[in-house]
Amino acid sequence: MKTSVLNLVSISSCKKYYLFLLLIIFLFSLLFQSCTKDSSITGPANKILTDETIAKLQAAADKVVPHTPGLIAYIVKEGEGEVIIKRGVCNLATNEPVDEKNFFRMASITKTFTTEAVLILADRQLIDLNKTISSYLPGYTIPGGDKITVRMLGNMTSGLVSYTADTTFYKQLYSLRGEWVFSPPELIFYSSKYPLKFTPGSKYDYCNTNTVILGEIIKKVTGKSVSQVFTEELFLPLGMKNTTWPTSRYLPAPYSHGYSANVGSLIDVTNWNPSYADAAGILISNFTDLKIWAKEINGMKLLSASSKAERRGWNDEDLINNPGQNYYGFGLMKYRDWIGHSGVIEGYNTQIYYNTVKDIMIITNTNTQDNNPAEGAFHLFADIIDTI
Repeated sequence: MKTSVLNLVSISSCKKYYLFLLLIIFLFSLLFQSCTKDSSITGPANKILTDETIAKLQAAADKVVPHTPGLIAYIVKEGEGEVIIKRGVCNLATNEPVDEKNFFRMASITKTFTTEAVLILADRQLIDLNKTISSYLPGYTIPGGDKITVRMLGNMTSGLVSYTADTTFYKQLYSLRGEWVFSPPELIFYSSKYPLKFTPGSKYDYCNTNTVILGEIIKKVTGKSVSQVFTEELFLPLGMKNTTWPTSRYLPAPYSHGYSANVGSLIDVTNWNPSYADAAGILISNFTDLKIWAKEINGMKLLSASSKAERRGWNDEDLINNPGQNYYGFGLMKYRDWIGHSGVIEGYNTQIYYNTVKDIMIITNTNTQDNNPAEGAFHLFADIIDTI
């Protein structure tokens, strides 16, 4: 009788034990499924820079490199790291390969710095975007100066003729092989010889004169050089230690040599005096700093909410109707979901763009501006990434 009771107790204990084990196994399975679901949501399910994508980007670079001595591209995706694509040489005389640490002339990407400085000064009420050129620069005789506002200069709707289209400017630059030193008043004079192309504010027309005038306004309201304003308001706050407004024709070492065929055969134009670019395109930088600037182009942390809206002043309806076209805000270009700017100067072509939807940046640089190979590379890369 006692043995029978013990057996029953033993059997009952075993059942409870196995039921407990089954319960533990069930709970662990639920926990595992939950973790699996969570990881599928937060994990890199939609990773962009896969091996397949990188291979496509490399193949696209191969299509561009025959058109330039050298090409470097940075593709950086938040949370995924960066891809550096390098092709060709930075010096045709020595066959030295391209190097991402090298300095180069960023050309018209300078416009994004000039216009951001203007917006910072507007936030401090030192500049009124609705005021005209004449109200700030009464000493200049500029067509439409009493009608063209600071805003029109920034969004390229002034109607002014670019000084780069003037024959005297062209002869000074190319016949003297970059030896001539230009001043901002001289550049503005070349433009001011011509009547306005259209009523100010009525159309968009890309014009270097606009940004040179903005540089003069910056100097007028601050009493400082544009270079000093850039350093104080942009470079130092953002930690950009490699970007400079050159005071001579020479680039800091190490640098990429620039080449151009605009005077006939392909020649080294590295040390052409960049004074002709002024606030429209004079800055020198490298990839380290331009990566910082690409984030600022996207985040605009130095600007107020109203200035951010001004920066993004493109017409959304036009973007919807013509998604493949470039549109201009206040010193900023919009191409599909990419915002940034292009840069072209003798010897160098640079593109800097940030995709605001996919949080990925593309920076391309070539050491010739002939046929805009860096721009071509950017569009090839963007087409690949936009299909993902």
